[in-house]
Amino acid sequence: MKKHTASTLATWAIFLCSGVLAVLLVRGMANRVAPWTFVVDVPKAPVRGSLKLTSEVITPPGEKDFVHGPSIIETPTGLLAFWYRAVYEGANNAELVSARFDGTNWSPTKVVTNSRTVTRDAGLAIKSLANPVPFRRSPTEIWLFFAASRLSGWATCEIMLMRSHDNGQTWGPAERLYASPFLNMSHLTKALPIRLSGDRIALPAYHEMDTKYPVMFILNKDGRIIDRRRMGNGGEVGYQPAIVPTGPKTAIAFVRRLKNGRPQRILISRTNDAGLTWTIPAPTELPNPGGPIAAIRYDDTRILLAFNDDPDDERNVKLAFANLDGSVLRRIGTLAQKQEQIAGDEVAYPFLVESEPGQFDVVFSRPRKSIEHVRVSSAWVEHNSQISAAPK
Repeated sequence: MKKHTASTLATWAIFLCSGVLAVLLVRGMANRVAPWTFVVDVPKAPVRGSLKLTSEVITPPGEKDFVHGPSIIETPTGLLAFWYRAVYEGANNAELVSARFDGTNWSPTKVVTNSRTVTRDAGLAIKSLANPVPFRRSPTEIWLFFAASRLSGWATCEIMLMRSHDNGQTWGPAERLYASPFLNMSHLTKALPIRLSGDRIALPAYHEMDTKYPVMFILNKDGRIIDRRRMGNGGEVGYQPAIVPTGPKTAIAFVRRLKNGRPQRILISRTNDAGLTWTIPAPTELPNPGGPIAAIRYDDTRILLAFNDDPDDERNVKLAFANLDGSVLRRIGTLAQKQEQIAGDEVAYPFLVESEPGQFDVVFSRPRKSIEHVRVSSAWVEHNSQISAAPK
C-alpha cells in the first residue's frame, strides 16, 4: 500500500471513530440525563449603603505582567478575586492568582496554580491559562473553572476544574472536563454557573475554534459533564453567554457579539424549556464593542448588567437594568472610565456579583496594567436609576 493511501485511510479512520464516539456520547447523555429545571434565586435587595462608589486597585503597584479575566466570589471573611497573568496574553506558564478583600484592604496576590502544575495534574502539555470562574458548591467548598490552552491560541483550550474545601485557602489538583469527543478542545469559560434541580449545575461556556458559538454544559453533583446544549441554532452567533434564570424553565442569555458582527450590539438568546433549546441571539439596543457582559438577577422584575457602553471600544464600564425578558433595557450609571491620556488603556471584562443583600461588587481589568474593584450599593443603583429614568 502506498504511503499516501495509508495516510488517507488512517485519517478517515480517525474521523469515523470520532463520529461513532460522538453519536454514542450524545445517545448516552440523552438516555441517562433526567430533565432539569433552573433554581431561581430572587434576591430581596434592601435599599441601603452609600451614594458614593468605592474603588481599589487589586494588583500590586508596578505590575509588569499582562493581567486579565478577573472574577470574584464572596467568602465568610470577605471577597476572593481571581484572574490570570502572564508575560503577555497566551504566553507560556501563565498563572491563576487570587487576592482577598476584608472590606477595607486587598491582600497580596497568591498563586493558585500555573501552566506547569496543570500540565502535571492533567497529564498533558498545557501552554497557558485563562478566565477563572468561581462557583460556591457548599458553605465551605468553592469550585474554580478555567480554560487551559494546549497549543498556541485560545481555540485549543479545554475547561479545567479545581476544588477548594476551605473557601479558597488551599486547592486540589486540576481536573479535565470532558466537553467534546473531538480531542476535547476549543471550549472556554467566562460567566457565572447556575444551579439546576437535582443538585446539578449549568456552566455557561463557548466554542472558539473556527465557528464561535455559546454553549451550556450540564454538570452532575460530582462535577462531570453529562449533557451539553448548543445555544443559537448553529453558525457563528456570538459567544461568552451570561445566563440569568427568570423561571423554572425560562432564562435569557446576554451574549457577546463577534468582533466582525453587525450591528454592534449586545445579543440576547432566550429559552422556554430550561435550556434544552435557545433562540438565535438577536441584537438589543445596548452597544457592545466585542466584550463580555456580566448579568445577575436583581429583584422580582429586574436583571442587573455590567457592560461596555460603546460600540467600538472598551472605554467604560456601566450598569444597566433589563426586565425579565430583556425587551426593556435602561442605563443606570458609570463605574469606570478609560484613561484617555494613556495610550492603549481600556476597561475590560467586567464581572458582577451581589456579595451581600443590597451590596454589589464589580471587578474588571485594564489589560497589561491592573485588576480593579468597584463596590456599589443598592442605594446608589436606585438613586441613579431614578435619575436616568427622569424626563430629559
